[in-house]
Amino acid sequence: MLYRVMFRDKIAELLRKTTDAGQSVFTHRTAPVKPEMLPVIFVAIPSETGTSFGRAQPGFNKIVKVEVVAKVAGGTPEQVRENMDQIAEQIEMAVMCDQDLQRFISQVTDFNLEQGLLDDAEDHLGAVKITFGLEYQQDYPVNGVDLQEITGRVVTADEGVTAPGLRVDFPQ
Repeated sequence: MLYRVMFRDKIAELLRKTTDAGQSVFTHRTAPVKPEMLPVIFVAIPSETGTSFGRAQPGFNKIVKVEVVAKVAGGTPEQVRENMDQIAEQIEMAVMCDQDLQRFISQVTDFNLEQGLLDDAEDHLGAVKITFGLEYQQDYPVNGVDLQEITGRVVTADEGVTAPGLRVDFPQ
């Protein structure tokens, strides 16, 4: 399983256990929902970038963006704002304080929160979007023949060849 998929699924499971959305946390669902279904949370991975470790076995220092969108309702705009603040705190604390998740990453590189009231509907609705940048290292195993031996020679300054007396045996 790819790390980005693991992070998405782990965060979704965390949010099911720790937020007011309960089982209404989705990773594979379109956004339109009815007000009576709220609160609801969507977890997605919109992007991932990687920087190579160098010229060797393929390995990358990666940053995956995890986007968490929560939608809430309330009887008044004030109640919606309170519900947005509450679910935003639940999301942030779940991700930032989970030891299992944190041990798989090097760091949280960035955090961005956006929220707003949706005033174009007759119901009082609000949405919170939190984006976490999670940094981790990923190596890709290279298929091929195992190294069997190393052969080398030492050349002196006067172009004479000298035997270094080195032998490297590899276990079979």
